[in-house]
Amino acid sequence: MIRSLSVPVGRYPLYTGLVAVLIGCMLAAALSFWGNVEIERQFNTVLGGIVAQCAPAPTGEAIAICHALDEVDRTLLERVAVMLLLQGLCFVIIVCGIVLIGHRAFLLLVRRTDAALELTSVSGRVRGRDEIERLVESLAELTARQAGFEAEGRWRQQVSGEQLRRKSQALQTLHQVARMFTDGDVSEFSLINGLALLETSLGAGTVALCLSTAARQALGTGAVLSTRGEPAIVRQLSNEPGAREITARVVPPSGDCKTHSLVVPVCRGDVSVATLVAEFPEVARVDDPQVNLAESFAHLAALAISSVSRSQEERRVALMEERSAIAGELHDSLAQSLAYMKIQVARLQRGLDREKHPADVAQAARELREGLSAAYREVRELIAAFRVRMGPGGLLSTVQDAVDDFSQRSGLDISFVHDLGRCHLEVNEEFHVMQVIREALSNTVRHARAYHVWVSMRYGPEHLLSVIVDDDGRGLINPYAESNHYGLSIMRERARSLGGDVSVIHRPGGGTRVQLTFAPQRLPANTLSESIP
Repeated sequence: MIRSLSVPVGRYPLYTGLVAVLIGCMLAAALSFWGNVEIERQFNTVLGGIVAQCAPAPTGEAIAICHALDEVDRTLLERVAVMLLLQGLCFVIIVCGIVLIGHRAFLLLVRRTDAALELTSVSGRVRGRDEIERLVESLAELTARQAGFEAEGRWRQQVSGEQLRRKSQALQTLHQVARMFTDGDVSEFSLINGLALLETSLGAGTVALCLSTAARQALGTGAVLSTRGEPAIVRQLSNEPGAREITARVVPPSGDCKTHSLVVPVCRGDVSVATLVAEFPEVARVDDPQVNLAESFAHLAALAISSVSRSQEERRVALMEERSAIAGELHDSLAQSLAYMKIQVARLQRGLDREKHPADVAQAARELREGLSAAYREVRELIAAFRVRMGPGGLLSTVQDAVDDFSQRSGLDISFVHDLGRCHLEVNEEFHVMQVIREALSNTVRHARAYHVWVSMRYGPEHLLSVIVDDDGRGLINPYAESNHYGLSIMRERARSLGGDVSVIHRPGGGTRVQLTFAPQRLPANTLSESIP
């Protein structure tokens, strides 16, 4: 009890009240026992006095009375002694019960309550008016926390399942895109199909690919490929033609653009190939998995587009090496043989001129020399044609370089305009077109006596490519006759190899027009997509 009373009174009101009640019960039992002891003492005093008066020898009736009083005194004292004994035992039992109840109450209301409250927060140990209320509130708090933990666990499980589903969908999308880019030739059609898969996986409104100039030339497509229309932010990107995206970025709604946009660079090493743009609704949010998926798609698209450019450049280099080898063989064999024959024929002709021989022999020698000279010129032209190099910029940049070179060497004002649209030429077609333009410019410089030359290349709706070289010179003259101009024959041979035709006619307004028309082997991507049922 002394240990129990050492507990802070204010912290354990129930235990303190119980101890107070037990102490009161113990005091009541003690007072009851003490009262009985006083009663027994009072009986002893009163009855002892009466018995003491009967101590002298009583007589007559007094003897009977004294004897009765003595019996009463003895009986009463015995009963009171038994009652006191029983009350003493009850008092001892009550005290032991009170001590036991106090100890059990201490263990239950103090020790176990403290042990239970140790599992809760610090604030839960001081709340409530008593121990039971603190336990109830702490239990309610624990229940709420458990419910929160269970809800968080369900949420985490749901989020993990959603993340797993999104990752699986992203992997499937990348797998399909990779197969699409590797199973066949990369074209506008395959790129748009890949963008459609990416749009579905991202949950975007539209996805677009803004191609660089080199990529457009390699693929023969427009500047922007999109799934559901051009994103609004593309107009802002086009206002900065010299800028290149360094890393993926999310552009929030602003100004005319009311949607979220994800802009991802499409690079092969340090070379920018294109820019990937995904447009999301205004209420949507772009998270890291979506950015990672877009970056992975951009990497695959960069590899695919670069492979197209690299393959085309490899074919161009291989063709140039082959043509250079043919030129070297012609120079080392046929050209040298013709040169030697020219020298021998010249010696023969000089010998015939000094002596008198039939006129037909001299005429035959002269015709032989002219034929050799013509053959030699033709071989030299073939060698020069085979040694023409196609620059890394493709046909357009090579034609522009040729135009600048002829203009600088001849002093002519030569302009070059082109509108190829989505037309894409094979490497062999590019070389033939380039040679026809060079031959036409060479003829103009040597024979036309012109001041201005206009070179144009246009792709028509009938899938025909038209190459025109106009000049304001003196028009058609004898050197353009097929019998005397091997360059024209070569141009016509090139046109026939392309499946087209070349013509040399009078230009409206004066001068000469050389026109090459043919149908390229490869159809544009939009024509292919329209033809697919």
